[in-house]
Amino acid sequence: MVVKNKESFAIKLSIYGSIIMAITGILAAFFGNSISLLFDALYTLIAMTISIVGLRISKLLKIKYSVRFNFGYYSFEPLFVLINGLLLMGLAVSLFISSIQSIFNGGRIIELAVVTEYLIFSVIVCSILTFTLKYFAKKTKSEILHTESINWMLDALISVVVLIVFLMSLWLKHTKYSYFIPYLDPGITIILIIFFVYQPIKLIKSGVFDLLLAAPPKTFTEEIKEKLLGNKPKYGFEEIKINAAKIGRTTCIEVICFYDKNFEIKSIDTIDKLNNQIKTEVESYSPNLDVRVSFNNINT
Repeated sequence: MVVKNKESFAIKLSIYGSIIMAITGILAAFFGNSISLLFDALYTLIAMTISIVGLRISKLLKIKYSVRFNFGYYSFEPLFVLINGLLLMGLAVSLFISSIQSIFNGGRIIELAVVTEYLIFSVIVCSILTFTLKYFAKKTKSEILHTESINWMLDALISVVVLIVFLMSLWLKHTKYSYFIPYLDPGITIILIIFFVYQPIKLIKSGVFDLLLAAPPKTFTEEIKEKLLGNKPKYGFEEIKINAAKIGRTTCIEVICFYDKNFEIKSIDTIDKLNNQIKTEVESYSPNLDVRVSFNNINT
């Protein structure tokens, strides 16, 4: 099995695993009367959607432009990131409010047998997928698979922690703290939401800034500028200006070269040669760059 096939197989395995865990989680949440399981299942479902659509968008990004989208599909990625961030935030807020209401209404009695069986199943499946994806990540040197393996490992650890907390209710039944049992499920849900809420906030922030064509860190453009200025005699410009906008994984860069009015342009080929040389040098700085070069009179 070649590297690309191995990576594709492993990604599909992760997606199928997410589908299984999302469906079983929703069913377990319904029959077990558990908000925490519902949050975990819906979070998995949205994350799976992100993976599937993300793969499709990555293919679109390889297509530079189309008749409908003349400037390419760069904005698709931050738009999708923003939508998913809002969905995750909406899920977190709605279940957070539901959990708070549940606590004020006396808590929630869960079907411990159903919840326990699901969590044991979750630990087993997540652990198997963690080690499987780690194996394929090592074989293919894939960052995507490495990230996926970490996500499944976190899911497994969370399931272990939640399982331990729910099993504590068996001990609490025989103590004076038995009144605390109905508050375990909404309490765990609140903790999980607080633990995960940074992710949708990060996605929303990233999506908004990219859609507004915010510039990357100033150090990024300054380093490119210094690199070009180091070859100033080669290109013959007097000054340069760099404008940049980060759109998803792609950074669009405009390099404006200012020449003295006495600069001699022998032919169009001269401009083409300068254009290609400058563009090639900037593109060598970092992957996923879309570079445009223009030439102006220094006095304009």
